[in-house]
Amino acid sequence: EMWKGTAKPHIFSWTTWGILTGLGFILSYGGGGGEGSWIFALQSVFCFVIAIYALFKREKNITRIDQIAFVSAIIITVVYVLTKNAILSVILEATIDCLGFLPTFRKSYLKPYDEPALTYFFSFLSFLFSLGAIEIYTFTTIFYPLALVFANIIFVLFLLIRRKSILLV
Repeated sequence: EMWKGTAKPHIFSWTTWGILTGLGFILSYGGGGGEGSWIFALQSVFCFVIAIYALFKREKNITRIDQIAFVSAIIITVVYVLTKNAILSVILEATIDCLGFLPTFRKSYLKPYDEPALTYFFSFLSFLFSLGAIEIYTFTTIFYPLALVFANIIFVLFLLIRRKSILLV
């Protein structure tokens, strides 16, 4: 869908996710996550690539909640840099990442074909597999990927249900 030019990703969501998954890599790797942490680095790069694409094909309707989610991602990064409190940071990170879905849920309710479900399904799978590759299981290394597993699969199910409901009308 992205390659066809029909997807219109939300720039605030994808930039937020790029920042947070980059921080997720730092937290997980620093907490002993080992090879299971590298999926966050890869996902961060992909998120920023999609955010760049969104500059040209983006959803133009930016709301207050979109701005709040984006600013929150910046703030959590600063909180971690200043405090080095990994547990607080990972809790805030997972919360804000899930908040980052709000603009995409809002937009996708109205335009469910503007987001590629397959992208989120692959994210679900990648974070699920990363849980199996984590070397040391601690709250810091598993909380964020678990949150992402659930957030991504919930969004995929939401998209599929919403698309089906539109077809039935």
